[in-house]
Amino acid sequence: MGGETDLRGFDTRSVSPVAFLPSSTTIQLRNPDGSIVPKNLSLPVSSLNSYNINIPVEQITFPGGDLSLVTNAEYRITIAGPVAIAPFVDFGFDPILRRSQLHINNGQFNQINNTVFGCPAIDPFLQNCVGGETFKFNQNLSPLGSSNWQPRASTGLELQVFLPVVNAPFRIYWAYNPLRLNDQTRSPIPVTANMFPDTDAGRFTYQLAQQVFSPRYQLREPRKTFRFTVGTTF
Repeated sequence: MGGETDLRGFDTRSVSPVAFLPSSTTIQLRNPDGSIVPKNLSLPVSSLNSYNINIPVEQITFPGGDLSLVTNAEYRITIAGPVAIAPFVDFGFDPILRRSQLHINNGQFNQINNTVFGCPAIDPFLQNCVGGETFKFNQNLSPLGSSNWQPRASTGLELQVFLPVVNAPFRIYWAYNPLRLNDQTRSPIPVTANMFPDTDAGRFTYQLAQQVFSPRYQLREPRKTFRFTVGTTF
């Protein structure tokens, strides 16, 4: 939901539950000075001559709900001719009820379940990571609890000018959102220290992975909105 046809204070199609989609990425083992740790010191540093560590990541996604509950109320006051003002209140929910429909496709699910994550130790003779492990992910995605049944409300004042050519009102409105999503969250599968070697390079790379791939997300919808549109809300 969101926009001039239902919840005026929110961007179009921006009102949605929040979920995390499991995936994987790689990070290169780096020294505390930021340089890449090479496998073979006699060869130039490159992606082939470095330790590429697989780590699990959860990508934030906004899948939208499967149920829409919206109510709108406004009182139109004619000023002169086709010009009117209308104080309004919009209220609604956009939850996911059938969570079984929110799942990862089989190909991607099998791939991440068979991926070996981490590099707890390095074999100096084979010049490879050893001791990694797989994770058993859930194929069904779980919406973030605080976002699934988060009510949204928007109230404000709208100026309407009826346009006879298009037979619809030109509207300018200002909206304030007393109910909105304003929360902090973090990836549900954290990157842990035991995924990296117990060395200075491993500890530095772990901190780097946390900053880049496991940040805190600030889920903050706008508190105020000012815009214009053509058409009716309901």
